[in-house]
Amino acid sequence: MKKRTLTALLAVALTLCSVSGCGNGGAASDGQSDSLAEDNSQIVENVEGQETGLQENTGKVEFWNDKLASTEQSDLDKLAESASTASGVNVEFISYTDVASMRTAVEQSIHSPDAPGLFTWWSGVDLKTLADAGVVEDLTNVWEEYIIPNGVPENVTDSLTFDGKIYAAPYSIIYSSIVYNKDLFDQYGLKEPETFEEFENVCQTLVDNGITPLGVDAGNGLWGFKWFQCLIAAYDPQLYLDLCANQVKYTDERVVEVMDKWKEMYDKGFFSIPLDQTDLHKAEASGEIAMQEMADYEAINLCDNFGGGNYGTFVMPPVHPDTKKTVFFEIAPICVSKNSADKGSAIEVLKTWYGENNQRVFNEVTNFSCSSNVESDNSCAKEMVEFAVDSENYNLMLRYYENAGNVNIRDVAIDQLLKFELGDASVLEILNTIQAKADEVLGEGYAN
Repeated sequence: MKKRTLTALLAVALTLCSVSGCGNGGAASDGQSDSLAEDNSQIVENVEGQETGLQENTGKVEFWNDKLASTEQSDLDKLAESASTASGVNVEFISYTDVASMRTAVEQSIHSPDAPGLFTWWSGVDLKTLADAGVVEDLTNVWEEYIIPNGVPENVTDSLTFDGKIYAAPYSIIYSSIVYNKDLFDQYGLKEPETFEEFENVCQTLVDNGITPLGVDAGNGLWGFKWFQCLIAAYDPQLYLDLCANQVKYTDERVVEVMDKWKEMYDKGFFSIPLDQTDLHKAEASGEIAMQEMADYEAINLCDNFGGGNYGTFVMPPVHPDTKKTVFFEIAPICVSKNSADKGSAIEVLKTWYGENNQRVFNEVTNFSCSSNVESDNSCAKEMVEFAVDSENYNLMLRYYENAGNVNIRDVAIDQLLKFELGDASVLEILNTIQAKADEVLGEGYAN
């Protein structure tokens, strides 16, 4: 075996959202319950390199995760039995209640045969760090032969792909859109808006009748980006992508224009004060607030646990009529440890994980599904999936939290956007602050 050096900079902002369980105690991300911590640790390892070929199927694999800690043991047993029966591999779920503990455990074992065969991680820069370090398996062939044919959308692979290779499979794919109170819309003769002008008219009608149109999710200070990403993409989807890729400055005149529009909408009373998710759901169920931007599993939570209201969903309409609407998604990856003694077994599990029978059990246990072969019983969640797979009429884009190209810039941006939502800073103040951080990290001429 030849010796090789794996030098990995794990500078990962642990302000990450692990999806909180909706339904039967499942968990994933966005509202993914927000277990968070900051850990910009640097790990430099010199290790014995292992051969890159698949290892023998040992017949067993541990699946480390931060998603299932609150799941009832009977449901966990049901999922383990389903995955084991489908794959012929004895699957054992090892669930961590604390994100930092799991991250530490993975980082300490990832270079050794003791690494978990399967483990959940985070997309975007977090996954790229592991891919660059050479410690997670290339799953491109598994996608082509076993994942895409089982109804998993191919267009989500960009968020898991680096240098042309796909380094993870989806634990959950979560879509989001605007969920509205149909009874309020019916009461005031409103319809789902198809243009941005119609959207503003809907909001103005609600304000005129004493209803706050749009709920703002405080999300423990994390979700200031929700309406920001919606408005940027409604103005210009490419601008959103360029901003995330650090090809456009936050002080760009187009970004300022969008922020000025957002401020104008605030001044008109279109937005609530930031509220936690439970209070937002209560407000929408009671008719105090008409609409929220939310993830599909939160739509299920709203419908099932807050008055059984009559809800519908639509995607933020574009400012320019010839522009596609944008659906945002987040994806919680499953990785295979390249050095794990159980790597071969892990691959066998992934080959059958997306089969219809196993995905049905997974959906029953967690309320999540990755495959279009398994439909949600919730009309809002089902419609969000339909939006996402309709590439003719909708863009599908990774949400800002994972898509932002640098975690240090992203974290400053989220903090500043929340200040804006609280009325504690002006448009130019927050954009200048974010831009100052970007200039510090990337150099002042980075987007000239």
